[in-house]
Amino acid sequence: MSGDTAVPTAKGERYAVMDVLRGFALFGVMLINVYEFGGEDILITSDQLAALPSAALNDALTFWVRLLVYDKANTLFAFLFGLGFWVQMERLEARGAPFKAIYLRRAFILLVFGWVHLFGLFAWDVLHIYGTAAFILFACRKLPDRALLWAGLTLLLFAKPVLNYLFDVFGVSGPLNEAVSADSVVFAQQAAAQSGDLPAFLSLMAGNTVSGWLLTGGFIAFVFYALGRFFMGAWVARQGWIQNASTNLPLFRRWLWPCLICGLLLELAHLLTEDMVDGLAFGMLAATAHAVATLLIAAGYVCALILIFHGKTFAWLVKPLAPVGQMALTNYVSQSVAIILILTSFGPGLGLAGKAGISTFLPLVVAFFAAQVVFSHFWMKAFAFGPMEWLWRALTYGTFPRMRRTSHLIET
Repeated sequence: MSGDTAVPTAKGERYAVMDVLRGFALFGVMLINVYEFGGEDILITSDQLAALPSAALNDALTFWVRLLVYDKANTLFAFLFGLGFWVQMERLEARGAPFKAIYLRRAFILLVFGWVHLFGLFAWDVLHIYGTAAFILFACRKLPDRALLWAGLTLLLFAKPVLNYLFDVFGVSGPLNEAVSADSVVFAQQAAAQSGDLPAFLSLMAGNTVSGWLLTGGFIAFVFYALGRFFMGAWVARQGWIQNASTNLPLFRRWLWPCLICGLLLELAHLLTEDMVDGLAFGMLAATAHAVATLLIAAGYVCALILIFHGKTFAWLVKPLAPVGQMALTNYVSQSVAIILILTSFGPGLGLAGKAGISTFLPLVVAFFAAQVVFSHFWMKAFAFGPMEWLWRALTYGTFPRMRRTSHLIET
């Protein structure tokens, strides 16, 4: 069998804890996606949001979502993509496979998936960003550990604040920061409410993506945002901490509480003072404080999940997340479909655009994610790949891998 042949990875080669981390991140990713895409100045005006009967509850829940989930889930998701790409490069090299060709095809296909997803279904797509970052990670694969670490930290902490500063200096509106009129939001609501015309709504969102994302520098800013997290994932992969988590449990115990406590206190201070400061310098300082807090909290989540996974008491709580993470691409895309149906009136859609806030979205996300946990469990018992993972692999290798699971194989 040639090194270029597509076969699932043997059970002993797969890191189940990485799947648990991906599954955990996916819940937060969906919550933030529906919160933002269905949120203020996108599909609901500030006046409409304030007039909702659940306005007070929405405000309270928004605070906790911003404290615990906002940016943290996306940071963890991007970190795991970077870690996964690096682990794959190492495995391909170890097998003697043509890793450069395979990796670059894999990254290119992800990039294509992302652009199709962005313009064909969901304007909050991250796959086109991750596909771009994957190419840059490949170009930087020979950086020494220290350079990779410092590049990752610098981009993670300062990419968004510095780019926002440059946007202000050069008079560029910045990523998705253009002033949005109430009329344009209402127009988007009306498009979402047309039960038989989903293409018109998607076309409107695609136009907004061009004007409010590509032309304002948002895409460039978020490539650097993701790249910092990719670099950090690659650096951690080089250390082998997560791949060999069972032998590094003292390390995770040592950092669990310092990361969580310091991160939460810093983010709490940021949230409580963000309306008290003004000016560009204070804005950059606040953004940097938020970035540091995000890094610490996300690291704390990693430590906590690894310790729970390898513990005896509560491992049953997190292990069901592993199948969700195994088919992360499929679940991510299916979440986009669910969000469209939550917000629009197309088909069985709920048509909640302009009519609901986070207090309505949260239970819907919990219910849908619970369904994904159950579905993923039964799917991965029968099959070696999720549907999108199978397609990704088939296009990468140019062959059709076995879909049905055999007793000794598990999808990578």
